[in-house]
Amino acid sequence: MPPIPITPCQPEEVPLLRQMAESTFVKAFGAQNTPEDMAEYTSQAFSLTQVQREFDHPDSLFYFAREEGNPIAYLKLNFNQAQTDLKEAEGMEVERIYVESTHQGKGIGAALFDFAWDIAIERGMRYVWLGVWDQNPGAIRFYERQGFSAFSQHTFLLGKDLQSDILMRKDLPNADQTE
Repeated sequence: MPPIPITPCQPEEVPLLRQMAESTFVKAFGAQNTPEDMAEYTSQAFSLTQVQREFDHPDSLFYFAREEGNPIAYLKLNFNQAQTDLKEAEGMEVERIYVESTHQGKGIGAALFDFAWDIAIERGMRYVWLGVWDQNPGAIRFYERQGFSAFSQHTFLLGKDLQSDILMRKDLPNADQTE
């Protein structure tokens, strides 16, 4: 398979990003949550206003993986104060990495991780971190295969349901050395 094109999401693509963010989230987690909790969460997290606010944040970056020019996956990276938890200057958060269900199992998630890793190296980050729902063993295994290991956890509300994310981290090469 040729390399998958990964390009920055453009301002005029924010409505498409919003739609993909909501649909991939619902496909990934809808069966494990009540329709009411999903509706409450997605109406807030994936409203056009919220996605536009996140897109406009100077410390967040959004990318699409594309097939024949059409987005089939997206990636959201956070730096500094845009990070959801750590907010450390030497860390980069992979907040979202979602692949359309019709394109899963094709190495697109791994390609997005490689892309994110390259950005972290270019920006001189010491580590990359992310949160993954503790009820998502497939994703946890995927992140472990990418070299991530658990270091903490946090809780969040999905609708009215209190849930827990495992926080995972991967240090960049030579991150333990000082300059």
